[in-house]
Formats: sequence, structure tokens, C-alpha cells
Amino acid sequence: MAEFFLDPKGFEEQMKNIKDGGDKIKAVKYSMDQQKLALQSVEKYQECIDAFNDTVILFGQMLDKEVHNMKMIKAKWMGLEGDIAGTLTLGELLFGERK
Repeated sequence: MAEFFLDPKGFEEQMKNIKDGGDKIKAVKYSMDQQKLALQSVEKYQECIDAFNDTVILFGQMLDKEVHNMKMIKAKWMGLEGDIAGTLTLGELLFGERK
């Protein structure tokens, strides 16, 4: 069985970075002004843009799940309920620090 070490401060920072980065990624949306053009190439380009935007949405959902999973790891690690782990930092739990 493998063992690993979680650094409380590094883990909290990593979780915050993933969430912040995910929020930026989810805000990405491309569009194209066709200006009433009905060319096959323009329509294909629009399909690609739509597919890309759908991919960004799916990637954002994956990042949300990743942050949730990190909170559950933290909850299990600290012996807490999942809801509590999502609202407290490890510093608050370990040292009573408040931000």
C-alpha cells in the first residue's frame, strides 16, 4: 500500500488555485459574427467554435468535481463532515486561525 504526505498549506493553496483557474476557464466563450454569410466553410467554423465552447463547459465541470474531491480528501483527512471541510481552511482547523 502506498503512503503519501499532504502538506496542509500547500494542499489548501492548490485547491484554491484549481478553483480560481477553473472560474477563469469557465468564463471563456468564443463567438463569430457571420454577418449573414452562408458559406459552408463559415458554417463548419461555427460548428468548431460551438464544439470548443462545449468542451470548455465540460472541462469546467471536471474542475468543479476536482475541487469537490479535494474537499472530500480534506474532510476524510481531518475526520470532518464534507460540508464543514468546504468552509474551513486547514489553518483554521489546525491552529484556530481566522482570515
